[in-house]
Amino acid sequence: MHAATSLLFALASAAVTLGAPSSLAPVKRAADTTTVNLGACSGSPQLFGQGILYGWSGTNTPPQKYLQELSVNYESAGGAQTDQNGGYANSRTSYNNRFAATVAAWKRIRAVNGVMIVKMADLYGVDFTQSNSTPYPGDNGDWTLWNNFLQQVISDLKSNGMANSYTTQLEIWNEPDINFGGRPQSQYNEMYVRGTKALRQAFPSGSSAYLPLVGPSTSSRPYNGNGWWNNFLSYLQNNGGTNVQPDVWNWHLEENNNNDPIPPAQYLPGYVKSYGLTPGIGLQNNEFGIRSQQYPAYATWFQSRYERLQFNGLRGNWASGSDLSDLLADLLIKNSDGSYSTTGEYQAYKYYKLMNGSPCTTTAGSSVDSYATASTNNATAIIGSQSTSATTNAVTFSGISKKFGSATTVKAQLINIPYNNGGAVNGWTNSGSQQTLTVSNDQVTFNINVGSSATKDAWAVRLFN
Repeated sequence: MHAATSLLFALASAAVTLGAPSSLAPVKRAADTTTVNLGACSGSPQLFGQGILYGWSGTNTPPQKYLQELSVNYESAGGAQTDQNGGYANSRTSYNNRFAATVAAWKRIRAVNGVMIVKMADLYGVDFTQSNSTPYPGDNGDWTLWNNFLQQVISDLKSNGMANSYTTQLEIWNEPDINFGGRPQSQYNEMYVRGTKALRQAFPSGSSAYLPLVGPSTSSRPYNGNGWWNNFLSYLQNNGGTNVQPDVWNWHLEENNNNDPIPPAQYLPGYVKSYGLTPGIGLQNNEFGIRSQQYPAYATWFQSRYERLQFNGLRGNWASGSDLSDLLADLLIKNSDGSYSTTGEYQAYKYYKLMNGSPCTTTAGSSVDSYATASTNNATAIIGSQSTSATTNAVTFSGISKKFGSATTVKAQLINIPYNNGGAVNGWTNSGSQQTLTVSNDQVTFNINVGSSATKDAWAVRLFN
């Protein structure tokens, strides 16, 4: 690990193939402002926003160096779309191939000390490619197929060395509120409890083989106006309570343009407690962001939100077929010769990963948000936004004396991470010249003149002496 000072200067010096975008300049318009409290920095970076749905396969698709460079720490996968109308419910050979693909992906995420969330619905054969004739668990009151599937998965997890505490999590079903074949919710609810009991017996809490259960992994967010969630929680309450609830409460954030993880995360603990359940060991969004939100500014905004919540979010993947298990969910571009290029979003993920020092408390503006780290005489904030219309953003660093002592001025540099219309981006660049800021009331403020052509770019501001 590099020292903080050398790393921060390395971050600033990485080159891109593009010309310099809009520069830092004093502005008179009111800016959408995020704040960083340098008096509230502690711990070490955890990269709560660095997970990905699918994104790789085999041993080198894409090359492992990309996972290493980003320190990807969570993947959710289960062999989906390796074939059509496949999985355990349709073909044991297909199931074996899907499980083998899952093992290969698990080995790659473990090689970077990450966690795999096994998508059991994809192994079963419900991955949005299934036919109308695919049998669902509990059809006609017959649970034989589901019970046999559970025991097969349990056996295969154990025999492939995946039953190690906290290296693997199990998602019993994916988006059951829209993806359970038109069957009644009561059938899903019973399936979920049956699955939970079997998996808890095989991988009990407190053992070296404990595998947390993730759920219910709905397409919709939890709140008391959501009839599906109300029904599910009521069923759990009356059929085992905390013994059958998820260990990790999970829902997806891909409904529309309002995919802020903070409101449902704040709501869920009290909501589940009203049904006699607990928040478990944590929360998770193992799919976030619709395709139109996949650009550097929005990616950084999402990461800032997950850093504030301190639970893991996984980038949604809108690819299909072989691309689903390639390209790191479109963080990469595959060239005609089979090589890969990185996107601006990839560079935003990379910059986020390279920020060291201690994470600092931040607050959001109306559309802008930030993640920040600091050490003695150094501070960095990476800034993202939901808005593509705001052309002026700002970041205020308070508590300057906590990291810069009695300094009356600090040096500052703006860094641009360009979108480039989704094309190849090789790095980031300094934007404008180095500034000297005067400390007033123990704080400094940077105004960032984004410009109308760069609203999808991410930005970073470095302070140093």
